[in-house]
Amino acid sequence: MDDARRPSLPQHLLDSRLVACLPDRPVGSLVAAVEVMVQEGIGGFSFPVAQAEQVTSLRQVFGPRGVFGVHDVHDHQDLDQALAAGAQFVAITLPDASLVQRAHEAGVPLLVSALTPTEVQQAWRLGVAAVMVVPAEVLGSSYPEALVQLVGGATLVARGGLGAYSARRWAEAGAAAVWLDDALLGDAVSGGSLGSLRERCQTFRTAVED
Repeated sequence: MDDARRPSLPQHLLDSRLVACLPDRPVGSLVAAVEVMVQEGIGGFSFPVAQAEQVTSLRQVFGPRGVFGVHDVHDHQDLDQALAAGAQFVAITLPDASLVQRAHEAGVPLLVSALTPTEVQQAWRLGVAAVMVVPAEVLGSSYPEALVQLVGGATLVARGGLGAYSARRWAEAGAAAVWLDDALLGDAVSGGSLGSLRERCQTFRTAVED
């Protein structure tokens, strides 16, 4: 695809460079934690497709203060569910051209999962907004720089078991964003300390800043 016509990830997500993967919890138990993360500069939030309906609720609560998407989309049924919920970005698990086309028609930026340089290049040629490197931690701390050199101008997002050091390595290599799970959230959505969550947010923000 001509890069001039390629969709872009939401600007709020790109500015933050961090996405929090939210767990399967009632919206009421997520709002306080998401509020802390928004205050600390986390710009993107994503749900697994089984909880796609949570996107609708959190967009109503937070409006333009964050962007909310859906990940682990496998097929058209999943994609339709994500789009119906108002997902502002969607991550699919396999490089399916028909899913990419459907998302383009809906005007929603799409990411596709890949790991090796060949897989990343194949995914990028589909015209996606970004390629999600997953599991990003599996090939070690030297992989981010090596991968970026091998895949040219592909926009990369890293996901999978990343701590602050690994997040820094991906950011320094040029990844557009890093997706974080328990290393960021900890137990904050199940009664844990929101103060500790705030500290973790600050640690990760420092890690990915230029």
